[in-house]
Amino acid sequence: MSRGRYRHVIALVAPNDAVSLDIDVVRQVFGPRASAESDVAGQYEVVLCGEQNGGGELAPLETLVTADTVIVPGVENPLTPRSPALIDALRAAYAAGARMAGFGTGAFLLGQARVLDGRRATTHWKYAREFHELFPSVRLDGDHSYVDDERVHTGGGMLSGIDLALHLLAMDVGRPRAEAVGRAVIAAPWRGDARSRRDDDREPMATVMAWLREHLHEPLSLAKVAEQSYISERSLVRKFRAATGTTIFDWVNRERIDRAKLLLETTDHPVAEIAAMVGFGSPETLRRNFQRHVGTTARSYRHKFRHAAARADRD
Repeated sequence: MSRGRYRHVIALVAPNDAVSLDIDVVRQVFGPRASAESDVAGQYEVVLCGEQNGGGELAPLETLVTADTVIVPGVENPLTPRSPALIDALRAAYAAGARMAGFGTGAFLLGQARVLDGRRATTHWKYAREFHELFPSVRLDGDHSYVDDERVHTGGGMLSGIDLALHLLAMDVGRPRAEAVGRAVIAAPWRGDARSRRDDDREPMATVMAWLREHLHEPLSLAKVAEQSYISERSLVRKFRAATGTTIFDWVNRERIDRAKLLLETTDHPVAEIAAMVGFGSPETLRRNFQRHVGTTARSYRHKFRHAAARADRD
């Protein structure tokens, strides 16, 4: 559990833009109040570490090298390059054998330190695309609330920090004690099975839907959408239905119909061109879907709309 010491030392990195909730979670889960109520009192020492020590509250970054566990909380500006001193300290801690953990966007700092190279990891869903572009050697896993890869652990969205902290505790002291800490720290029972879920299935789907709207004109497959979302096809199907109440391709067809209606109303493009522009590929596919969703043909819709608009202009 620790490097021959009585207490397991947790070095909690505190950048200027650290997410305060993550700092509080670590202090609560591994702190004296929760541990006293769960029979693990005195086993942990949480040390807040950073580069600026104006108020004397932060221990120097060198503390990371001798820590048993290093935790990087989420940060508000994950795309900001970090100082060489911080990156070097993270690398040194990893080389020295510390257990490394990144909460949410804190995974970006572990990525900058090359700790995640060749490993599975996750991060906040909102920054999944940027993470993949910056760290292509990392196998990004968007299916889980947290991901273990040997002694490197990463968490997903905001509430996954609680899950990951309690998971790390369970690895040290066992699940029953970790559950006791969970009851002491949060009102609801610890979601110990939550590693297969995101904080809220609806959140990541907003990004997926925005991407779909930008690519309606392209041929779309479940595999293609899942790949750009960094989650499995099965999880994508489940989460999309939970978020929208419908399937991906029913949703896509309705979006394509809405776009076709707009083009029919505002342009003189032939129906065949509009079919291609909105992703239906052929006039027949557009005709079939338009009839199903609107109850008429595309040509009849255009004629009716133009007639109604002309009459409104005369009035």
